[in-house]
Amino acid sequence: MSPGTTTIGSYPVFPSLEDVEYYQKMVDKGLGDEVVDPFLWSIEESVDDFAAAGVEMLSTGQTRGDLFSLFLDPKLVKGINWDGPRALVTGRLSRTSSLRLQDVKFARSVAPGQLSLKEPITDAYTLARFAKISTGHYKDTRELARDLNRKVVIPELEDLQTSGAVDMVQLDSPNIASESATPEYVRGLYEEVASASKLPIALHACGDTTRLFRFLTSLRVDALLLDFYHYPRLLEEASRRNFDQSIGVGVTDAQSPRIEGVDEIASLIRRVTKALGEQRVGWVHPHCGQRSLHRLTAFEKNANMTMARDDVFFGEAEEPRTHRPSRERAKVMKRVLIGVKKETGEIVVTFYGRQGQVARRYRSKFADSLLQAVQDNSESLGLSKTQLAHLILELGRAAASLQPQPSTYRQRLTT
Repeated sequence: MSPGTTTIGSYPVFPSLEDVEYYQKMVDKGLGDEVVDPFLWSIEESVDDFAAAGVEMLSTGQTRGDLFSLFLDPKLVKGINWDGPRALVTGRLSRTSSLRLQDVKFARSVAPGQLSLKEPITDAYTLARFAKISTGHYKDTRELARDLNRKVVIPELEDLQTSGAVDMVQLDSPNIASESATPEYVRGLYEEVASASKLPIALHACGDTTRLFRFLTSLRVDALLLDFYHYPRLLEEASRRNFDQSIGVGVTDAQSPRIEGVDEIASLIRRVTKALGEQRVGWVHPHCGQRSLHRLTAFEKNANMTMARDDVFFGEAEEPRTHRPSRERAKVMKRVLIGVKKETGEIVVTFYGRQGQVARRYRSKFADSLLQAVQDNSESLGLSKTQLAHLILELGRAAASLQPQPSTYRQRLTT
């Protein structure tokens, strides 16, 4: 089984400040239902970009806020106040409403039905370390973390899984690797979350988790999404350990504007797969959230990541050749993904079956060669006339992106 492609969470699509301010004025006046929430546009754009890049486990893009402000929102969590960039705990916490359910349900409604959806939730330890206690209700970070877990994190997880909109929950712990020691009570926080969850849980930890790897594998989570791009020593550590979790391999730099090539990403995936074994590699993803990148840069990184995964696990795409139409029995296609490999100037067309397996992959510098191959095999690939017409248009757009002044190609998806 090949690893899936996923995102860590944040994505650089943001509505204009003017639209957000106007919407908030209308909400404050009780007229929010009469105007469109501008963040819904940013969620839909993020979902479309993820899908067009071949990301199979999508997220909302966390465009409404960062990993702290989303879960320490004073409008929805009593006992929280913000002083500039600081979140202050000023009273006993209580969540008055779901924090992410509305956005997640919207993302599910606009996402292609064949793709999965997860939503990141910042873990209680990270939130407690970030917030400053300004009340006598909590004596220390440990007590605050336990209350955040029970009053915010677990209720949010329960709302998401009850909705049926998500297939996985991701717990974000961005600070854990930067600290000299990890408190033992963190294990208890994850135990509580796992006991409440009926969904698979992924843990994403930023930074160098080499020292922490053994501890992370002791937590009750199903997947560990880690940064193998910057920390090759982590691979050495992971290859020496026995563990039950599947591993997510961070394969691109989510903060650098440099776009890693397909072959570069594929090389890293091969090294990790060889060291850990194919059965342990469950996901490939950016090393962290992509909020700080330019949107087109983030998209191209994700598209290259998908092509690299396909090259490693399904074999490199073949050159199309003119031949008689195939008489193979028609396959049921789940989706078709068109990408551009800029380092070679090639268009890559991949046909995925219902179980996510690849039925066929073509690559060529010439759109007409690809078109001929697709037309010859349209019957065996189960393509309708409408789908074939859509592919013709998309191949033209992909070819145009490779002209002397190259541009970013982004596939237009159809339902």
